[in-house]
Amino acid sequence: MLDVRPPRALAAPRTFYLAISLLMLVLVTYGFSRTIGPGLLHSQRPPHDMLLLSLHGAVFYGWMLFMVVQSALVRWRNLRVHRLLGWFGAGDAVLVVGTGLWATFHKSVPLPLERIGLLSMVAFGISVALALLWRKRPAFHRRLLLIGTAILSNAAFARFPGTYLPGHFFYAGTDLLIITGIAHDVLKDRSVHIVYRYAMPLLLVAETAVLIPAWRYLG
Repeated sequence: MLDVRPPRALAAPRTFYLAISLLMLVLVTYGFSRTIGPGLLHSQRPPHDMLLLSLHGAVFYGWMLFMVVQSALVRWRNLRVHRLLGWFGAGDAVLVVGTGLWATFHKSVPLPLERIGLLSMVAFGISVALALLWRKRPAFHRRLLLIGTAILSNAAFARFPGTYLPGHFFYAGTDLLIITGIAHDVLKDRSVHIVYRYAMPLLLVAETAVLIPAWRYLG
């Protein structure tokens, strides 16, 4: 069916995804800016660990920048470059998961804390894999990428000052980002997309399952 909505209405979703990508970039930048000094720049870790942590940080932040660029390309209808860069993003996502798993398991921490990192990498990997699978279905594709990127951001929320977000509640930041996407659907389409209807309950159950045993280890 021909879409007869005015150009402004058609541009609204593209504007929203650019705006939320920029918001997530700002939130991640702020969160990690508070720990990059003692955690990386002035760390006493072995050189091998420093190299891999630096790689993890670079590919992680590269993903956040990638999301902004891709959203901007869609906003200004440069779909040819958007599709070309998508394969770069796929490679970066693989590196995010690989280095993220290393960062989770390379040092001895209680198993409940390891499960938090494992959940982030698994949920991000599944979201991006499905987004690639459904890359020709934009409504699915962009929501899955929003969910996957929001999941990555919980590492930044965990570094927020307790006055903004207590350490036990870092998942709240991730969930609020996804809820923002749901609210956008409700305002624009008067419904919640099927991606959110399946993903949000599953994510809440998984977050609860890993957070409860980890509760006593969190600051």
